[in-house]
Amino acid sequence: MLKRWLGIGAGALAALTAACDGAPTTQQVYIKDQGVLSYLQYAAVQGPMLVVVHGNPFVTSKPFLDKVVAAELEASVTYLKGVHFTTDPALAFKPEYRIILVLGGTATVDGNRLCAGDPPALDEKADPIRMTAVFCHRDDMFSWVSGSIGARSTPEDDRFRSWIRLIGRDLLNPG
Repeated sequence: MLKRWLGIGAGALAALTAACDGAPTTQQVYIKDQGVLSYLQYAAVQGPMLVVVHGNPFVTSKPFLDKVVAAELEASVTYLKGVHFTTDPALAFKPEYRIILVLGGTATVDGNRLCAGDPPALDEKADPIRMTAVFCHRDDMFSWVSGSIGARSTPEDDRFRSWIRLIGRDLLNPG
């Protein structure tokens, strides 16, 4: 039991240290069940799945940010063939299934409220940049990931792109 508590304490200390230097972090906050992979497969089997990106704390265009996020989330799904993502609701095969990603949200952003359609409160000037990501079907949440990255990162750099792939892995792969 003592080992477990020491491990938890060491993990929390490592996360705190990483957050202080702006290193990319993610934490799986919630997972409904081990069926997340099945939900993803069902939602994206015949066409792209919707990704909604809130916030743009970077000096880059929103369409470019959306494109990078969708491409890196797609790259994170290595265990299913043919899974694609889109930020265009008109192109989504089953738009009621979606990933919502908030970049530059406040500490009060809640995954359940995101799935219910509530707009997130943003603080795009904060450093590190806070992230909340959820995988939803209508207002039902399947998984929730939170994290942060230093404000020096941009969608153009490998550090940011790797972070988005890590978010996708944590959000969509319960194992």
